[in-house]
Amino acid sequence: MTYTYQSAIRLGEVVLNVHDLEKQTIFYRDFIGFKVLNQTSDQVHLGISGSDEVLMRLVKTDLPAQDNYGLYHTAILVPDRPSLGAALKHLLTNGVPLTGGADHGYSEAIYLDDIEGNGIEIYRDKPVSEWDIREDGRIIGVTEEMDADGVLAESLVQENFALSEGTIVGHVHLSVKNALVSSKLYQRVFDLGDKMTIPSASWIASGNYHHQLAFNQWAGPNLAKRGEKLPGLNHLTIFVSDEIFFKASLKKAELYGLTILEKSENSFLMEDSDGIRTKVTLEK
Repeated sequence: MTYTYQSAIRLGEVVLNVHDLEKQTIFYRDFIGFKVLNQTSDQVHLGISGSDEVLMRLVKTDLPAQDNYGLYHTAILVPDRPSLGAALKHLLTNGVPLTGGADHGYSEAIYLDDIEGNGIEIYRDKPVSEWDIREDGRIIGVTEEMDADGVLAESLVQENFALSEGTIVGHVHLSVKNALVSSKLYQRVFDLGDKMTIPSASWIASGNYHHQLAFNQWAGPNLAKRGEKLPGLNHLTIFVSDEIFFKASLKKAELYGLTILEKSENSFLMEDSDGIRTKVTLEK
C-alpha cells in the first residue's frame, strides 16, 4: 500500500497528557469539532463521523507543567476550503481566541491553542498545481495573509458544527533543541525528504507532500527534556504499510541512537534526545 502523495508513511493519533480531562474534552468536541469515540475516567479517544480511527487521544495527568521540548502544534487537515471556512466561522462565532492565520502557498491555515496551551493548526491544502515545487523536490512555503473573507464566504452551512468526513492528522510540528539535527535524524530513520529548511526550522516528508513532520528551535536551547507523563505531548504516531520499510526503520532508529522503549512484531515506540516519543505501527 502506498499512501497519498506517494508517501511511505502517514500520521496517526496524537496523544496529549492533559490536566483537566473534562474541560479539554469539551474544548476538542464542542469547539474543534471532534467526535468522542470512546471515553473512560482517565482518557478520551477523538475522531470524526464516518470513521472509527482515533485522531487524537487525551490522557489525564496530575504532574505539574514545565517548560520542555515537545509539541509545537498538531495540524488537523480538513478536506477542502468550505470545511476550513466552517471551522473558522465556528471558532469566531464562539469567541475562541486565534493565534494566527496564514496562506502558506500550498495551504491555508488557522492557528490556536487549546485551554492548556497545546498548539493546534487547522488547514486545507491547495491544489498541487498551485504549490511551488522545485526540480530537486523541495516544496517552498511562504507565510502571507490568508484571505479570511474568502474562506468564510465558502463556508459549509451546518446546523451542528463538526469536522468534515475525511479530516486527518496532516502533520505534526515539534519544538526541539536543534531543528537541523532532529530533522536529519528523522529523515534518516524514515527515509524522508527535506522539503524546506531554514537555519532555525525544517519541514520534511515522504513522497511528494509539503511536510509531514516539522521541527523548530524557536523556544531556545535551554528547555528541559520531555517526560512521559508531563502535560503536553505524550507521543505521536506514524503508520507504515511496508514490512521491509518497517523493519528498516527500526534498525535505523537503533543505529542512530534513538531509545527503543517498546518493541513488538508490528510496532515500536522510540524516544529521541529531547524526550519526544513516536510510536511506529505497521498496518496491512
